[in-house]
Amino acid sequence: MNWFFIALIGPILNAVANHTDKFLITKYLKGGAVGSLIIFSSIFSVVALPVVLFINPSVFSVSLLHGIILAVNGMLIVLAILCYFYALQRDEASYVVPFYQTIPIFGFILGYFILGETISIIQTVASLIIIVGATVLSFEIGGEKIRFKKEVVLLMITASILFAVNGTVFKLIALDSGFWLSTFWSLIGKIILGVVFFVFIKSYRFQFIEMIKENKIAVLGLNSLSEILFIVSESVTQYAILLAPLVLVLLVNSFQPLFVFVIGVALTVFFPNIAQESVSKRNIIQKIIGIGLIIVGAYFIST
Repeated sequence: MNWFFIALIGPILNAVANHTDKFLITKYLKGGAVGSLIIFSSIFSVVALPVVLFINPSVFSVSLLHGIILAVNGMLIVLAILCYFYALQRDEASYVVPFYQTIPIFGFILGYFILGETISIIQTVASLIIIVGATVLSFEIGGEKIRFKKEVVLLMITASILFAVNGTVFKLIALDSGFWLSTFWSLIGKIILGVVFFVFIKSYRFQFIEMIKENKIAVLGLNSLSEILFIVSESVTQYAILLAPLVLVLLVNSFQPLFVFVIGVALTVFFPNIAQESVSKRNIIQKIIGIGLIIVGAYFIST
């Protein structure tokens, strides 16, 4: 199979997972109880630990300092996902997900100051295009009123910054310690923060227990499906990187907002009990323009 179609599997699976998360939050979790979802997402990382151990049994050879840094770095991912869940609680997946395309912008900034990486003039312009596209999606257009969705924007920009910091720190250490060792201790950090949330945040613990009691099969099944989709997506992307240049694979990942949009519209038309996307002419045009600008910016930022 051509590398392009293999790489395309990643953003498709992520888009399905995005809608699965949205469905969980709006249909099963009372009041959008994201605490239960983030605890499950964090602790589910336990499933990946035996796989990493099997691939690289020497993961315990890490230094104490690097182990702590990597664990804390893994916690940043949990916090980023928490922001993403709260954003999904407030808006549609096709509005929320495109903001992830701002991650390269923060990554370039951090890479310049921490890793010594530089960007071209074209990539700078592309970053501005992405910001414009994200800004287009930042407004809620209804009737004669236009409202800036500041909460969603703040949550997703925070999530993007945390993802960028995580990627920068991971690369900084993984270059010396190795990919699998760094992955293992990052997973440990995610699990630790999940346990901390369960033990010390009463509302999250209550939400998690209630989720298990009230919707055991449905919620656990959908939660597991979402996490498996994310894990498989990441693995497929890594495999595609072995077949083609990294920048080309990252370019393919920029199609995720488009898949989220298409799936959202399809679900609204054919399965309205599962998803309810805004399909008014005005909102459709807004999403097409915003997502289109982000994809264009992602293309040039990857060249």
